[in-house]
Amino acid sequence: MKIQKDLIRAEDPAKDRILKAAFKLFYSKGYPNTGINEILEEAGAFKKSLYIHFPSKKDLGKAYLLEQEEAILGFVKRIAKREKKYSDFIKSWMKMLRRGLKNTYIYGCPYANLSNQTHDEPEISDFVKVALNRWVQDFEICLKDITWNSKKAKTESELKEISENILFYYQGALQLYGMSGDFKHIHRLEKALLSLDK
Repeated sequence: MKIQKDLIRAEDPAKDRILKAAFKLFYSKGYPNTGINEILEEAGAFKKSLYIHFPSKKDLGKAYLLEQEEAILGFVKRIAKREKKYSDFIKSWMKMLRRGLKNTYIYGCPYANLSNQTHDEPEISDFVKVALNRWVQDFEICLKDITWNSKKAKTESELKEISENILFYYQGALQLYGMSGDFKHIHRLEKALLSLDK
């Protein structure tokens, strides 16, 4: 089942409040530890409002994942448009990531956190598997017009491998940061990403 982007776009104030409450609680308490009644109480909304827009908690979970994906990848795309050299792109991204981790994402990557908490829910797991392919494809698009130190354009297979490595390093570092709160993992992430420019 595909989730539509308009699922996360608020059409009325109650839907907006429900989404904001769910997003806050899913990130701070975790998806399995957050109940529908708690979301409704936080949102000041009624069950009818919830079920009009989100037939189940899984639909709210998918809306959350899609919103996080768009936020993270949208941010990366904006930096890639501005920074035309790979090393500058990585340095700018890491600078902004550190700022985000200090101010907003204190528990690590919200996307990975919820994904890791829903392995026993096939509908969400399948949604995440499809999304991970989109992440790699979006990284490939971002890197297509980047200037590399070698000055040699990358082949499609090289871009795909680099994009997969970016996703691998990014999610690994964010998980370790979320577990420890130690910025050394983000420094290692930057170093690892810069090393991909061979």
